[in-house]
Amino acid sequence: MNEISSLTDDKNIQQRIHEAQNELQRNRKSGLVQLNNIFREGTLPVNPLNGPTSGQMIAVDIAPLITPIARALLVSKMPWCGKVFDAASARGENIFYPGFKAVSRALFPFYADYQPEVPDRFRAFPFRTYSGPGLKDTDLQVLKIDYRMPVNPRLTIGRILDELVQVDDNYYFGKAYFKTWWGSWHLIFYFALQRV
Repeated sequence: MNEISSLTDDKNIQQRIHEAQNELQRNRKSGLVQLNNIFREGTLPVNPLNGPTSGQMIAVDIAPLITPIARALLVSKMPWCGKVFDAASARGENIFYPGFKAVSRALFPFYADYQPEVPDRFRAFPFRTYSGPGLKDTDLQVLKIDYRMPVNPRLTIGRILDELVQVDDNYYFGKAYFKTWWGSWHLIFYFALQRV
């Protein structure tokens, strides 16, 4: 039995995440602790991610007044549907449903690097990937998904850094951080990816 599959012996990883999401509704601090514990059980992905993945927004935690609005946009409407990775170039992009393009153009009026994915999806907001210690989990090696790219909006998307670990054979659990204007990193959401 390998280290990755042993994480799911007692409970399916998706069941544990669902339980943490329910706890988050009852007790924010306790739910976030449960999600972070799941993240810490992960490892640097065994094989480089390559090709498309489907995505799921797990939890949003931006700020008390902003979180409910962001949750409604990112979780309920679910405009984001995953990421596509190019292992050879250590790069990738996010995949969105077309309905988000109008919102994106309103939020990021100077961003124009939208690429077609399939007829009902588009790619945007490229990133580069590399491994390193976690921002907060410094003893854990993670896959960094770094949005500091010249094409990305510098004051918003360019200040995001995702961290990804593998928690099951085809289940990757991630944290997204935002670099505040005073220089600290703030966790803004948890997400999951699966290869398709």
